[in-house]
Formats: sequence, structure tokens, C-alpha cells
Amino acid sequence: MLFLTGCSSATESNSDEDFGECEPGPYFTHLPVDQEQINYFLVLGKLSPPGDVFPRGQTGIQLKRTGLTPVYAVGDVEIRFIERSRWLSSAFREGHSDYSISFEIPDCRAIYGNYEHMDILDESLEAYLADAECEIYSTESETIESCGTRVELPVSAGTVIGQAGGFFTGLDFDLFDRRVYFDFVEVDRYPMARWAICPQYLFIDPLRDILLDKTGRFETRRTAEPRCGTMEIDIAGTAQGMWVLDGHDVTLTAQHYDKFFALAPHEIEPEKYLVLVTAHSSFRMSGNYHLFRFELEESGRVNRRFSELESDETVYCYESEAFHHNVVSFLMAYGADDKITIERVDHEPGSSPCAESAESWVFSESAIKLMR
Repeated sequence: MLFLTGCSSATESNSDEDFGECEPGPYFTHLPVDQEQINYFLVLGKLSPPGDVFPRGQTGIQLKRTGLTPVYAVGDVEIRFIERSRWLSSAFREGHSDYSISFEIPDCRAIYGNYEHMDILDESLEAYLADAECEIYSTESETIESCGTRVELPVSAGTVIGQAGGFFTGLDFDLFDRRVYFDFVEVDRYPMARWAICPQYLFIDPLRDILLDKTGRFETRRTAEPRCGTMEIDIAGTAQGMWVLDGHDVTLTAQHYDKFFALAPHEIEPEKYLVLVTAHSSFRMSGNYHLFRFELEESGRVNRRFSELESDETVYCYESEAFHHNVVSFLMAYGADDKITIERVDHEPGSSPCAESAESWVFSESAIKLMR
């Protein structure tokens, strides 16, 4: 059975499909792009509102802005699907084509991955799109042609499959294992990315360490374990994790994402910061910003770990850091009914209620409740 040391604590799924036993790997012997082209590698479990109010199952590489760069097969894999999106009309990308490839590991069919956002596909691969099924659809501002085809095409490690870094400076590189799932408190609310795992630990040394040393954002690197990041922010019986507006028994979709909240350690510096993430309209800041960061405190009732809140209705205060000019704070209490009461408090710079006596922390009629 596959076990990925250092990755999210995934456990065997209850899938009826038997994928058999696999060696633990590593399976990947080549970097997706040349090492000197890697700016940083995205952590697993990124929270990026308003769209990503749930830990993101996608990972990938932020490329340096040096133009197109080759994209390689990371191992001896089998390409299973090829897709091209072409913008037929758009104000800023008309005529642009974007390519994606899905692959499996022949020696371990439970594991599959994706490359996304390649500007150019190798000619030998694009030839398979000649007879692909295509559809044309439109958004409010664009018209896109999408073509895809299923294949069974073995490729060797190091084979150039395309080029990236033109229109997009990011190359998605996602990895999944169909035998694993994440132990969310209300797992049925979150159907997406159920099997996402860290790619880094499937690479041989020293490639694994090269990618881990690049994992983070801009110049900040994640050093906490697991170094690759994690999807599992839910801790049952605590305030940490995923929440939904009380009274809304819904699944996380594009229609309902604005009702969801995440209370979690910071994805890159969990030892320093906490985050509150939501797309709820009452928590919107200027510029539609929906992520609030708090500098972690080890004692008291200000900026405490969400996992440490007592389920006794004790009110805690969270003061957002200077990024928001210290003009918004939050009162929060975790109840014995396993619900959270939370209220946004706007204030003048430097006048957070968190600096006042805890006895003054009283919820008003503006407070809302969250449930699992």
C-alpha cells in the first residue's frame, strides 16, 4: 500500500474499485521543467478566496518570467487524456491556446496527475487532437472552443511534451491517489480534490529536495511539516477547520461558496499566522479581499489557535495584521453545540477591541453563527 511520508495524513479510501498493491515509489526521475526556471512550488492546500475557500487540491510551479520553457514527462508514465482550450473571442487572449495532459503511472494505476496551462503541445501529441471531440461555449465576455481526446500513450521520463511560461507564468502539476481520502468533519460537503496528494515525495533524491526547498510563495518557504502542505485543516471538536453559515445544509459549489468559511493555520507559515477565509458578503474588504491574517499568540484570548478555543462560549478576539491597516477585528466563540459565533468589528487604525478588556467583548445583533 502506498504511504507518502511527510504528506497529508491520508488514509485508505472505501472505494469499491481495487487498484491493487503498489510499491511506495519514488516513480519520478525528471523535473517537470528545468530547475533554473522554477520560481517557487505551490503548497498543497492553498486557500485563495474568493474562489478557493476550501484547501486547494492543485499544486504547481510558478515559473520565472523568462518566456517559454520546455515541459518534461516526470517519469515513465502513460498519457491518458489530451485537451486543448482555444479562445475564439476574448478581450485579452483571443487566439490563445491552452493545453492540458492527464497521465497515470503504469506501475501504480491508482496514482494519476495533470499538467495544465501549457502554451504549446509537442507536435506528436497535438496530432491526436485532429479527431478530438470539440465543443464551443461562451461566458459573459469570452467564447472558448474545448477539444479533448482519450489516448493510451506511453512516454519516457524526460520526454518534452510541450512548453509553458508564455501567457501564464504558472504550470499546474497536480497529483492524486484514488485510494486515499481526507478526514473532513463533514466530508460530503467537499466533493472536490478528495484524493489530492503531494507530488514532491514521488520524486527521487535530490529532485524531491529541490522541489521541497522551493515550496512556498515568492521568497517565503514552508518549513513546517508536512513541508509540501496539507489539505487536512479540519480538527473535529475544535474551532479549526471548514464551516458553513448556520442553517445552510449545502455542498461547496459555485452556487454556494459564499456561505463557507475556513479557520486555519496559515498555509505557508502555520507557526506564525492564522487565517480566516470566506467569500461571505458581510466580510468583504475593499478590492473584494476575503482573507484575513492574524499573528499567532501563544497565550491569552487574542489571536489564539482555533484548535485551542474552549467549547464553552468564551469570547476570543482576532486582530487582523497591518496588511488591512488594522481596521478590522473579529470576535469569536466556540459553543458546546459545536457551532461558532463570529462578528466582524470595524474600527479606526490602532483601536482594535482586542486591546480592550475582555469583559467588553460582547456580540451584537450583527453576529452570525457557523455550523459544520
